[in-house]
Amino acid sequence: MTTELRLGDEQVARFHRDGFLALESFTTRADVQRIIDLLDGLFARMHELPADAIVDLGDVKHHTGAQRIPQINMPSTFEPRLKETQYVRQAHAVARQLLGAEAVFRFEHTIYKPGRNGKETPWHQDLAYPVRSSGNPRMIQFGCNFWLALQDTTVEMGCMQFVPHSHLGNLREHHSIGHDQKVHTLVTDDVDPKTAVACPLKAGGVTIHQPKTLHYTGPNNSDTPRRAYIIFFGYPVTATG
Repeated sequence: MTTELRLGDEQVARFHRDGFLALESFTTRADVQRIIDLLDGLFARMHELPADAIVDLGDVKHHTGAQRIPQINMPSTFEPRLKETQYVRQAHAVARQLLGAEAVFRFEHTIYKPGRNGKETPWHQDLAYPVRSSGNPRMIQFGCNFWLALQDTTVEMGCMQFVPHSHLGNLREHHSIGHDQKVHTLVTDDVDPKTAVACPLKAGGVTIHQPKTLHYTGPNNSDTPRRAYIIFFGYPVTATG
């Protein structure tokens, strides 16, 4: 049993001040390999999964061609062994330190960005997605999103980049790429990329960010696939939201 990671006061303060935090060695190489094996099995049988569980972030949302940036929503629904990984346990423990004892698992997805894919994930705030779908952001305005690097991830490969303090203002205006409503991926034009902080990670490292923190990942310009496993923790849903 791995010892639970305890954040320092400065790390907690930085998360709330800057809107994001990067942590190396969040889980072990063995745990990373276990997660890769489980997720690669899911990606290999994507065609067997429910159509609404698969989203292409690099093309129109649903199509029958080759996936440019495939995303599987709620992967542990189809591979429950993911919930037994050290990463998931560690993320829940850290979420309680950042949000309080009532922090609960709310959502997860995994993204596979092939080598030389030529597709970025443009600047956006995660909160824009539930606002687009329901018009009601209240239930997840605050929380923490864990982005686990499943290989050493450089800027060239499309590591996470953040704009510090961008979670403190209002939600920016967003639109689908190319203003095409068939495209799932949202982008905001209200951003100054020169203020961004890139967060390259070794395998097993994570970034943690808030739902309104502006972030971006560039195209994978390497020959190695770039995998990530993302988990969101927030507060329990109530009748009043």
